[in-house]
Amino acid sequence: MAEAAQRILDSIASKPHLNLPQKEEGDVISAKVLVHYSKKTCKKQKILCNQLQVLRFLLEFLQEASTVGWKDSNPKLPNKEMEMVRQKWKGLKSEYLNKVKEVEELLPQLLEKMQILQEKKNQLEASLQRYQDQRETKGRQAKQELREALQKQQQVVQKCQDHIQQLKVQVERLEQSAESWIQSVKKDSSLLELLRTLQGMSLVSVEDKGMVLDLYAGEEAVAPLRINVHFTSEEQFQIKTEVSMPGLPPELQHGATSHITSVILELQCWYRSHGHLLEEMRALQDRFSIDWLPVERQVLLLKDSKRYTLYVEPGYPQSGGVKLITVKELETDASSSHLKPPGEHPSLTTWLEYLQTLH
Repeated sequence: MAEAAQRILDSIASKPHLNLPQKEEGDVISAKVLVHYSKKTCKKQKILCNQLQVLRFLLEFLQEASTVGWKDSNPKLPNKEMEMVRQKWKGLKSEYLNKVKEVEELLPQLLEKMQILQEKKNQLEASLQRYQDQRETKGRQAKQELREALQKQQQVVQKCQDHIQQLKVQVERLEQSAESWIQSVKKDSSLLELLRTLQGMSLVSVEDKGMVLDLYAGEEAVAPLRINVHFTSEEQFQIKTEVSMPGLPPELQHGATSHITSVILELQCWYRSHGHLLEEMRALQDRFSIDWLPVERQVLLLKDSKRYTLYVEPGYPQSGGVKLITVKELETDASSSHLKPPGEHPSLTTWLEYLQTLH
């Protein structure tokens, strides 16, 4: 019996799954796994301790039984007690075998659970490593994008600086051009001032496609004639006066750009001969009820029930005169041959004053 118990103990001690797993160098076991393992180990150690106590009791019992001979023992030991001891021994042996079997069944489950935990640990470590790699990758990408954005902004700033430099160059060119234009305007102004002094004209304003001039008639009492010179094209121009001029020649209203100087000079000469008439006409319109027909060169005077028609000859007042051509009443025409103001060459004003005095 002692030898059988010793063999059982040796077989239990030789079980590889009862040995604790040795920690290899470099392995890292989490605290949760160690706590779980410690609890299982403590439980198993309690079971083994109970079993070892049973074995100890049996061994001591066997040792005492071996020293006392069965022959020298009391032969009168009741068979009933012997049978009870045997049954107790069988029960303890059966319980011991069941406990050993239970321990042997629990060990593979524990090892399997430890293997599962180790796999989960490896998965967590792999996930952590992937997360760190992704974070490093995203960090590198963000830095790269930031560097690219900074480089683009620097390029934009450089382009703006280049554009500003070009604008400065253009401004300098424009300033030089403006300076030359100012010098040219000064020269033109001097020339126009000379023309005004010698020929009687002045420049009022200059535009992109035209200019405004004042033409003087040579008499202080006659207001200057303001004309608008408009360039309809690069080769043609057109002249318009701000007031209605009597018998303005059509050839002086437009022409070629190359002949603009001669046309303006001719228009100035024409105004010198007609400026006095226009000035006199303005004064007479304020005094009398008259109408001026510049194309027909006629003056219409309305007085009472009569209408007098006067004709202003070309060249007036230097070489031409004024004639009364018709006198019309409400229904009939009256004779005008006997009507004439005093004087050899009456002016238009003299005629209107004379007609105004008639009854």
